[in-house]
Amino acid sequence: MKRKVYLASLPNGYFGSAKNSWGTLSVERLTSSFPTDVYDINFISITDIPEIEFNSDDTLIYTSLYNNEVRSYLKDILYYVKDQCLIIPSYEILLAHENKGFQEVMRSQFNNVDFSGQYVFDLDQIKIPVPFVLKTVDGSGSSGVQLIKTAKDLATVKKNANQLPLKRAMKKIIRSKQLSTESYSLYSYFYKPFKRFVAQPFLEKLNCDYRVLVIEQRFYAMRRDVRKGDFRASGSKKFHHNKVPSELLDYAKEIFEELDNPFISMDLALKDGKPYLIEFQGTNFGSSVIRRSVGYYCKTNEGWEFLEKESLHEETLSYGLLSYVERKNA
Repeated sequence: MKRKVYLASLPNGYFGSAKNSWGTLSVERLTSSFPTDVYDINFISITDIPEIEFNSDDTLIYTSLYNNEVRSYLKDILYYVKDQCLIIPSYEILLAHENKGFQEVMRSQFNNVDFSGQYVFDLDQIKIPVPFVLKTVDGSGSSGVQLIKTAKDLATVKKNANQLPLKRAMKKIIRSKQLSTESYSLYSYFYKPFKRFVAQPFLEKLNCDYRVLVIEQRFYAMRRDVRKGDFRASGSKKFHHNKVPSELLDYAKEIFEELDNPFISMDLALKDGKPYLIEFQGTNFGSSVIRRSVGYYCKTNEGWEFLEKESLHEETLSYGLLSYVERKNA
């Protein structure tokens, strides 16, 4: 009997992410590697998922979206499905999509923790000493990322983040005169404008970072130079495909194995010979590292070997999907 594979796009047929974030991948090409005599391929919408009775040997491959409402919908409908069949990406990767906070939670479970950030919903709870990098939990590229150099910088961010709407601010003034000190403290905390942030130690004097995309046994990598007068390489558009240090590829392999997904896109840094994981995504990630590359790295008994070979985006992802499904079903 054939194994069922469901490929779930959005209701309009979108499956991300192509060259442009709004562009769709071809679901037919994404499953082109799957032999039809072994797998029964079914193209569905994510809205069909609640109506399907999955078997333990089924596979559900679905797309996510940057939009928080769609991601929340997926989290809800896949909560029980994840225990019924193999879902790709994994539920944990879905939780980490556009969520740097959950990425920090996952990082804390790694066997090899490089550096520990702090995930907070209240800036007053940050304990990392300055300087550090402060990030909103969502946002791509360098958006929502700033360097906190001094305690004064942090105080400014807190002031801006803790601003109340005018009506609520006026009520707060009135309550301060009506309530006891203890009650007013509880009142102020209840209406405090909380917002989630991630604080990470600042790796000083970096002139670049690396984007590494792992697709099963293939490691695509490029260097990104830091922008002049900035500390961020993300969004700089200064790409290079120079030789990638082997210690960085070794570390990427460790992270990939920890996350257990067909593909992982990572932002990595190398400082004093030690690699660090900055961020990662396992779904709806950019494809520039594949499209701009003339080949990929593979790990051999002799070390890392670079294979010059053109890679087509969807066909490469299809290779990763099939390899992963067969590995999980072995």
